Amino acid sequence: MGLSSSDRNGPQASTPARLSRTRDLVLGGLMIALGVLAPIAFHAVGWGGPVFLPMHLPVLIAGLLVSWRVAVFVGLLTPVLSSVLTGMPPPLPMAPIMAVELAVLATTASLLRGARLSVWLAAVLAILARIAIRPLIFVAGAPLLGLEAGLREFALITVLQGWPGIALQIILAPTLVALIEGRRILPASQSDEGTKSS
Repeated sequence: MGLSSSDRNGPQASTPARLSRTRDLVLGGLMIALGVLAPIAFHAVGWGGPVFLPMHLPVLIAGLLVSWRVAVFVGLLTPVLSSVLTGMPPPLPMAPIMAVELAVLATTASLLRGARLSVWLAAVLAILARIAIRPLIFVAGAPLLGLEAGLREFALITVLQGWPGIALQIILAPTLVALIEGRRILPASQSDEGTKSS
């Protein structure tokens, strides 16, 4: 009995999906590593993390390049691993707060790219979502983490303090992603292929 065309093409048809998943996992791992190393480099030259937000940049780039499923883990794992390996951010309260915050940043960027928004608009909206969620995270996490009063004010201050890092993200992240995609340095992700074919 002969094989159907779907049987004959099965391995070949599944290859792009496997390559896309592998690409996303490799990129996700690379951006987690950069997210751990970047704060070390910034602190070494005296550029404070709360001002330049070096961990945010690779997480945002990951969100703009990989599927939302991988982006979630990049956002969650980067600050936790950095806290365990380097002590930055402090384990409590900042590591869990940043884990949620960066997960929102990366996932929003990925979902917006999947919705066929431009890399520039997706980056800006993802940053705005991260900024908007920070005060809510602080207030919601206060009872669980045993934090003192004044969290809303502290959250707003940290946002204002980090404006140089926000500007850096808006300029660098879309530029790097556009260069990577425009020069086809990396193949398109599975989610990107799905939106382009629809």
